[in-house]
Amino acid sequence: MDTQPPLIRTLVVDDHRSYAEALTMALGRVGDLEPLPCARSVAEALESVRRNLPDVVLIDWQMPDVDGLDAIGRIKAIRTTTSVIVISGHASPELERMAQQAGAAAMLPKESSVADIVSSVRRCKEGEMWQGASVAARPARAISLTPRESEILWLLAKGRDTQRIADELVISLHTVRGYVKALRAKFGASTRLEVVAIAREIGMIPS
Repeated sequence: MDTQPPLIRTLVVDDHRSYAEALTMALGRVGDLEPLPCARSVAEALESVRRNLPDVVLIDWQMPDVDGLDAIGRIKAIRTTTSVIVISGHASPELERMAQQAGAAAMLPKESSVADIVSSVRRCKEGEMWQGASVAARPARAISLTPRESEILWLLAKGRDTQRIADELVISLHTVRGYVKALRAKFGASTRLEVVAIAREIGMIPS
């Protein structure tokens, strides 16, 4: 008698409840997937990995407690056979490189269709390893920055944190945060990491 292959146990990790629940519900309608209750933090995700042994984890790279990229290693440390797909609202080649180096099996844009997500889940289960996100085209011309903003951008690219930038430039933390906020607005980014990634992608700083 033919036996059906086991269902692919899938865990969605996202602090946005509506997205996490909607995606989990959509995956539940796919015959060969078995979605687990979604997790809204990395801590919840790690507990679910220990308890439920998912085959594939879909995690937002911007999590409130632990960065989604840092979470990859923690997940793999608990269960090496679990594949991790990073979901990003602002995918870029730099983020893809970082996710791949961290051990992710794939990175997908947050606007991906359920069909694309299901396809990626199946490919990960089958052991196919890198699948990058479809990255939207960035402006061809450089974004206009003030001299101080350019200086801050370079220091961010070198990995300096806010306190060290303030110390090196002899300005206040509040002032540094103001410049970082302005950079995020100009680059359409939600984090400093995205600012650097986009700047590299459009050639404003070397890779």
